[in-house]
Amino acid sequence: MGKSTIIQMTPYDLVAIIIVGTIASEPLISTEFKPTIYALAILTGLHILFSFLTLNQWGNRFFLGEPTLLVKHGHILEDNLEKSRLSVSQLLAILRTKGYPKLADVDYAMLEPIGEISVIPKPENTPVTVQHLEISIDDEGLPISVIIDGKIQKRNLQLLGKPEEWLLEQLKANDLKVKEILYAYVNEKTKKLNIDKRRE
Repeated sequence: MGKSTIIQMTPYDLVAIIIVGTIASEPLISTEFKPTIYALAILTGLHILFSFLTLNQWGNRFFLGEPTLLVKHGHILEDNLEKSRLSVSQLLAILRTKGYPKLADVDYAMLEPIGEISVIPKPENTPVTVQHLEISIDDEGLPISVIIDGKIQKRNLQLLGKPEEWLLEQLKANDLKVKEILYAYVNEKTKKLNIDKRRE
């Protein structure tokens, strides 16, 4: 049914999962497998069709709805809060877990169709970034795992364009063996090897 079913679970996904569990348990009672397989196939097909329809903007709006604005310029929109069936206490608790204990720090808060609340802070409360400070930082690229729990990740080495011999030479230069390493990764751009050894 796709990774998005778990990451961005909608009410329809939750219903589908419950129904799948109910149908899948039927053979344990009746020992009839064919009806269960047919029912699961139909349910999965309907879920895939639904997922396809939600890719369309109209389908997404029809089935999942649109984001609901809950906070605007630091003030709670009471009508929208009631329509969303959220209490003020619940909203404040969610904002605190997002790192905004003060309502005045929030510019906008929206309830997304997937049930998540997105928070946009006021400009003066936006976390300071390197760009704000006008500091240049060297981009080392994505860290790619090359050894995990004492095992070489050959596929990742291919992504880096490095042979296994290169990795073994790097370890030999540091007087290390593969089995002695818990985790090691290479920065995609700098090709620098970083090693985390096992504890003695």
